[in-house]
Amino acid sequence: MSEDSPKQEKQQILPQDYYDSRQVMRLLRISKQKYYELINRDDDPLPMRVYGWSTRGALAERGELMAWFKRNTIFARDGKRHGKG
Repeated sequence: MSEDSPKQEKQQILPQDYYDSRQVMRLLRISKQKYYELINRDDDPLPMRVYGWSTRGALAERGELMAWFKRNTIFARDGKRHGKG
């Protein structure tokens, strides 16, 4: 691909046991600011894990992330119905 191309292809994220913070942001299509809002909220925070002695290198286990996603989202068609009344 040339440097002049308008958009470079996004790198695909393959299924794996653990995802780092950048991969989680890409999977959920959220900004860095939203990521930090979600991990710091009191009610059902984004399930990122770190070693007890570290504040860097957060990881999300796939099963926990998928369970969190299901708890915190609705089907698109249900959102349309909910908005109509």
